[in-house]
Amino acid sequence: MTVAIAVRSDSLMRMAMFTESYLPRISGVVHSVTSFVTALRAQGHQVTIVAPRMLGYRDADPEVVRFPSVRTRQADFPIGIPYAPAVWRQLLTMDLDLVHTHAPFTMGAAAARLARRRGLPLVFTHHTLYDEYVHYAPGPASVLRSLVRAYTVRYANRCDCVVAPSRALQARLRSQGVRGRIEVLSTGALDPDLISSLDPSWVRPAFNLPPARPVLVTASRLAPEKSVDLVLRAFARVVRTHDATLLVVGGGPEEAVLHRLADDLHLGARVVFAGMQSHRRTLECLAAADVFVFGSQTETQGLVVVEAMAAGTAVVAVNAGGIADTVRDGDTGVLVPPLPDALAESVVNLLNNVPLRQRLAARAKEAASEYVVPALTRRLVEIYQSLLPVHRR
Repeated sequence: MTVAIAVRSDSLMRMAMFTESYLPRISGVVHSVTSFVTALRAQGHQVTIVAPRMLGYRDADPEVVRFPSVRTRQADFPIGIPYAPAVWRQLLTMDLDLVHTHAPFTMGAAAARLARRRGLPLVFTHHTLYDEYVHYAPGPASVLRSLVRAYTVRYANRCDCVVAPSRALQARLRSQGVRGRIEVLSTGALDPDLISSLDPSWVRPAFNLPPARPVLVTASRLAPEKSVDLVLRAFARVVRTHDATLLVVGGGPEEAVLHRLADDLHLGARVVFAGMQSHRRTLECLAAADVFVFGSQTETQGLVVVEAMAAGTAVVAVNAGGIADTVRDGDTGVLVPPLPDALAESVVNLLNNVPLRQRLAARAKEAASEYVVPALTRRLVEIYQSLLPVHRR
C-alpha cells in the first residue's frame, strides 16, 4: 500500500492574521480579509485568523482564534481584550512565518507583541482613516483626532511593511510621518466567478420598483462618516426633474436619522431602505442600478465602488480620499465635489445621456478586472516573501 504524505513547500507560508472586525459582521474590511484568506488557503498557505469574540457566534472555520471582548455602542463591533493566557499559549506555540494585522488598536497591539516575541515580520494593512471615526468615542473630537493620528503613525513605524489601498493614502501616511516601507495594494478583492454569476432580476420585484423607472443605488454602512445624507439631499434635487427611485442598501447607527431626513425632504416612496443584505444580494442590487451614487469622503479606496464598477454600473462618487485612485473621472465614472448640487447634476446628466452612461459602465467593468482576487493575492504573497529573509531564523 502506498501512503501519500503532504509536504509543505518552502514557498508556502504560515501566518497569523489579526483583525478588529470579522464575521459575522458585514463590512468592507471583513470582506477583504475573508477574500484574501480564502485565496491564500487555496494556494496552500496556512492562515490562522485572530479576532475579538462575538457574543453568541460560533465559527465554522477551525482556524479562527478569538480573544475575549467587550461590547461597544456598535453592537456588531466589540473591542478585543488580548489578555487570555490560553489564547497566548496557542499563538506562541504555532509554527509561523509572518504576522499580518488589519488594524492598529487592541488586535494590532496583540499582533505586534506576537511578532516581537517570535521575531517575525509584521505587516499592517491600513484599511480605514481612523482619525475620521472619532465621533464613536467620548471626548473632544479635535483632541481625539490628533491622538488617533499620532498613535496610528507610531504603530505604522513599528511595522516591517504597511499596505495602503491607494496612492492617496500612501501620500497621506508619508505626510503624517510614516517613514518605513509602504506598498500600495488594493484591498478590494473581487471574486470573478461571483461577479459573472450575478442575477439582478429579483431586485425590482423584491422592492416594488417600477420596471421602467430609473433606479439609483447607494450602498454602505449607514453611519455619519459615510455621508449617506449627502446622497439623499442630492436625490431630492434629482427627483425635481426625473421620476427615479433611490435604493439604499445597508444598515447602521444612523438608519433612523436617514429615514427622518428622507421624510423631511418629502421623498416618500421614492427612497427604499433595503436594510442589510448578504454580499451577493448587495452586488446584485448594484448590478440592477442605472447609476451608483456614493457620497463618502473617508474611504481609503472604496471597495463598494470597485464592486459597482465590476457589476457594470456607471458610478458618480465624491472625489475624496482614495476614490480618485479607483475611479478615473470621465473615463470609468464621474467624480464630483461633496455638494448635493454637484452629485445631482452628474446623476441627471447620466440619466439623460444613455450612451455616455453605457460607455462609462463598460469602461468601469473593464477597469475593475485589475482588482480580482488571484492577481492581488499573488502580489500580497510577493510582499510577504520579500520580508522573510530578514526575519527567518
